[in-house]
Order: sequence, then C-alpha cells, then structure tokens
Amino acid sequence: MKAHLEFPRSRSGASVQAITDAHEVDSRRIAPLRFGVYASLVALLTGVGLFFVGGVRGAEPWVWFALASLGGVIGAVWWIRSVLGSGAVGAWPDGQEPDVEELEALDGSVYEDVAPGQSVQSSDDDVDYLMALRHEFRTPLNAVLGFSDVLLSGIDGEVNDSQREDLEIIRASGIRLRILLDSALDLSQIVDGELRLDADRTDVRDLVARVAVEAGQLWSNKRTAGCTLPDGPCIAAVDEARLRRSILVLADFLATDHRDANIGLSVVLSDGHVAIEVTADPSDRLTIDALPTPAEILASEDANEIRRWPVAVTSEVIARHDGSLYHGHAPSRFLIRLPLQSPR
Repeated sequence: MKAHLEFPRSRSGASVQAITDAHEVDSRRIAPLRFGVYASLVALLTGVGLFFVGGVRGAEPWVWFALASLGGVIGAVWWIRSVLGSGAVGAWPDGQEPDVEELEALDGSVYEDVAPGQSVQSSDDDVDYLMALRHEFRTPLNAVLGFSDVLLSGIDGEVNDSQREDLEIIRASGIRLRILLDSALDLSQIVDGELRLDADRTDVRDLVARVAVEAGQLWSNKRTAGCTLPDGPCIAAVDEARLRRSILVLADFLATDHRDANIGLSVVLSDGHVAIEVTADPSDRLTIDALPTPAEILASEDANEIRRWPVAVTSEVIARHDGSLYHGHAPSRFLIRLPLQSPR
C-alpha cells in the first residue's frame, strides 16, 4: 500500500521534501516486481503451450522443462529480494540528506500531522511485498491448474488417453511449482524473522483427506496415497494452507525417495495431541539422516542437502505451531505432532 504523508509547512522544506521523495522511490519498487513476475509467467505458459501443441510425449523433455521453470522461479524470487534490499530504499535524492538536528526536529512530528483516515508506511513493508509477490504468482498458476481440471473433466469435450496424460503432467507441474514457490517465500520470511501464521481452528482429519487427493494429482495420478482417519473430529489451531503444504511436501519427499513404496497418511489422537503420520512402505532405510534447519540448508554447498530445503521449511512451520516433527525407518516415515484444542 502506498503511503500518503502530510508534513507541516513550518518544518525545513528541503528535508521534508527529501523524506517525501524517498518514500515515493520506495513505493515505485512494485513496478519492477510486477514486470519480473509477469515475464516469468509468460515464459512458463509459453513453454507449456509449445510442449502441448508440439505433441511432446517423452518424460525427459518434461523433466528438463520443469527444472528450467523451477530455476526461473527461484531466480526471480532472489532477484526480487535483491531489488527489495537495494540501495534505492530510503535514499535521499540529490544528496540532500538532512543533518542530525533537522532529523531530531522532525522525529516524532512527521507522522503527527497525518490526516485522519490516511495510512503511514510501516516498518514491515518487505512482508507486504512478499504477500504481493505471492499473489502475483499464484493467480495465473491457479488459472493454469483450474483450466487443466476443466479440460480433464471433459466439460469442453472428450480427451483421449494421450491428451489426458499430458494434461495430468501440466497439472502436476503446476501443483509442484505452487508448493515450491510458497515454500521459497516462507524460507525467505523465516530467514528474515518475519514468518507469520494465520492460525484458525481446523479439523485436521478433513485436511489430511484433502492432502491424499492432492497427492494423487501431484503424482499425475500414477500413484495414490492411502488414508486412515479416525471417526471423530480432530480440532487444532493451525495455519491450514501451510500445514496442508507441509504434509504434501513430506509425502512427496518420501514418494521421490522410495519410488516403489506405497505412501500412506494416517491421523491418530493421543495425550492431548493429534499425530499425523506419513509413511513409505515397504522401505528399510531412513529418508534423511537428520531433519535439516533453514540455516543449515542455506549454509550448505552439498546438492543433496540443498534439495531438502522444503523439508527444512516444513520443520520450522511445524515448530511455529508449537508442534514437533520426527522421522524414522522400517517403514520410512515422518510424524507430525500438534496440540489439540478443546471442543467448544
């Protein structure tokens, strides 16, 4: 949101104008952000169209395209972060930086004269920019996923088996890009200490059932996730979107590491907690030796460690829910424990 500031005319005109210009520079940062987002999405959709129209059937070209798209998204995120951290923020135009006495005189009075109903730019603008970035990416991605579902449903006409397989790959790639995008933005907020949960009372049982369906879509319907749920509701205060993505990340991580295993999801109530277990069976080894942290991932130069960054984000998100994440073997599994809320 653009800030509108009114300054008293009795203050130093040059200093007040410099502050106003600095805020104008800050508010114009959204232009390169929008350009970068739309350029990335146009390239992604163009590539999908070329593959679909060209009748590409092989798995290898799709894998390279998905990796290139992921690289482009991550590159765009880091480029935007560099824009947000550039020296343009808070710069004084033409070297007109006010002296200490003028700043002290303005301190405490600049915002006193803001007219009622007008807004003042807060200190957490970067979080607002990240939310805007998330929205700019997710809107067209949701359109890609939505129209893929429309075509798969046969509303616009029957599709043959080959076309259905292509559409399922497009939908699965869109789901994975959405997961990675949201995880990357959460990682950025975790590093900056700005991750905020939108927690609300949620029936974890229903949430896990939806994850099982989305997991099948993520794997292009070639695999499904079994689901074992209790009869009664399991109410917990959680950020529904982040918890759903966290379970999906863990299920996909197991499915990738154990390609011949059956993936199962289960929910169990115990000792005032709800336990969500994600398993790969059969398997006889750990998926990872130890749960990584965001700091370890960012400091690592090992490619095998870096690919675990969505799990690191998931571990941190679970901890922010006052919960815990465990992992084990025989079968390979992840276990999420969250505190229950009393019914009301």
